[in-house]
Amino acid sequence: MPTKNFTLITGASKGIGKAMAHECASRGMDLYLVARSENLLQGLAQELSSKVQVKFLSTDLFSPDAPQRIFEFATQHQMNINMLVNNAGMGFYGVFHETDLQNHIRVMQLNMDACVRMAHEFLQRSDKKEKRYLLNVASTAAYQPVPNMTIYAATKAFMLFFSRGLRHELRKEKVNVTALCPGGTESDFFGPAQMEEVVKKNAQFMMKAEEVAKLGINGVLKNKSVVIPGFTNKAGALSAKLFPHDMVVPVAAKFFD
Repeated sequence: MPTKNFTLITGASKGIGKAMAHECASRGMDLYLVARSENLLQGLAQELSSKVQVKFLSTDLFSPDAPQRIFEFATQHQMNINMLVNNAGMGFYGVFHETDLQNHIRVMQLNMDACVRMAHEFLQRSDKKEKRYLLNVASTAAYQPVPNMTIYAATKAFMLFFSRGLRHELRKEKVNVTALCPGGTESDFFGPAQMEEVVKKNAQFMMKAEEVAKLGINGVLKNKSVVIPGFTNKAGALSAKLFPHDMVVPVAAKFFD
C-alpha cells in the first residue's frame, strides 16, 4: 500500500487542536489525531471521517518516548506526516512560589520538551522529498513576562524562539515553519489552568478557536514566520516590542491579577 500524506495534530481532542482538525478536514487533509482522551478522539474521528481519512492514537506526551511511539504508529499505518501541528500545551495560574512545583515542571515538560521531541521526530522521519509544514502553537504571552503565569509565558517564549531559529536553519529545505501566537481563545484551556475569573474579566478580547485555527493553517501554508490572530493581539505584541519590559509587565499583570 502506498504511503499517504497526513497532518498530525497533538492535543487534538479539545479547543484549538479540535478546531485545527475541523479546519484541516475542510481542506481535504487526511488526519492523524493525538491526545490523551481516547473517547474524545474516537468521537472526533467519527465526526470527520465522512470528509477525510482519520487515524488517532491516545497517548500521553509527558512520556519521553511518546513521540517515538506516535511516529512508529504512523509508519505502521503507511502514513507520511507532511504537516505537524504542535498544539498540545498547558498552564497554571497563580503566584509562582505558592503553586506546587510539580505543576510548573509539567508545564515545562509539555510546552517545551514534548514540542521539541515531536519536531525532531517529524523532521527526521518525514519524507524529505515532500513539502513539509511545522506549525508550533505558542501564544501572545511569548512577547512579555506575564505575572501569575510566569512559567507558561516563559515556555511560550521558548516555543517562539525555537520556531524562529528552526525556520532559519531550514530555509534552504522544503519546510515551512510557523509560530502561531494567539491571545485569549475560547477553549477548555482555562478550566484546568484555574483561570475562570480571569476569563470573565477579559471576555471581550477572547477569539473563537475556529478563527484561530483557520488563520494558523493559512499561515503555515503561506510560509509565514509568525501568525498573531486579531488586531488587539497584534497591537499588544507590537507594544511589547516597542516598550521596555519595566513598562509592559505591569500592564500585562492587570489582565491576570
